[in-house]
Amino acid sequence: MELTINDTNDNFETWLNKEFVTADLKKLLTDKSILLIPFENLRDTQNPLMFPIGTENILRYFKENLPANQTIDICIKDEDYQEFAFYSDYKRLGNFLVKSVAIAVFVNVLSAYVYDQYIKEDNTKPQIQIIDKSTNTTINNHISNLSDKKYLEPTHIKFSVTVVDSVGKSKNISYEGPASEIDSVLKSLKDYEE
Repeated sequence: MELTINDTNDNFETWLNKEFVTADLKKLLTDKSILLIPFENLRDTQNPLMFPIGTENILRYFKENLPANQTIDICIKDEDYQEFAFYSDYKRLGNFLVKSVAIAVFVNVLSAYVYDQYIKEDNTKPQIQIIDKSTNTTINNHISNLSDKKYLEPTHIKFSVTVVDSVGKSKNISYEGPASEIDSVLKSLKDYEE
């Protein structure tokens, strides 16, 4: 598990003043409490602004589960939206920009999303019953304890959250590790709640 917390200059103002944010988009995003922000200059791609595969799903999940007083949107025009996929062991959730007043709600929704998408699936991996007739022994074991195969390992996730307080100061929290550790990771965000 790798959790890093750093000071950053990124905030809503810096993102809303990026050259790819049109005046109309800026007006639309100004009152949002959570933004999904793109990866910039990602490797050697033609489009320098990209989102991890599945971003539309996480955006939809947040919109369905946020209370009316908290809103989320994606920081790019629809026609510029493009996804990328890295074929690695990590599920990339994306980069989030969150106002500190929305931290509690953000933590709850992201935790529920990770549970619904990854942890619940990991918990449904089959139990294995080993019966040794020579010793009349029966062993019940989860399949992940019996194999070192990668596909049986718990799902790993990767995401970044930049929390912006009421005076514009920001902290970036990045996580890379097992999905099952999401609750302990998200507790670190609560330190920045207003």
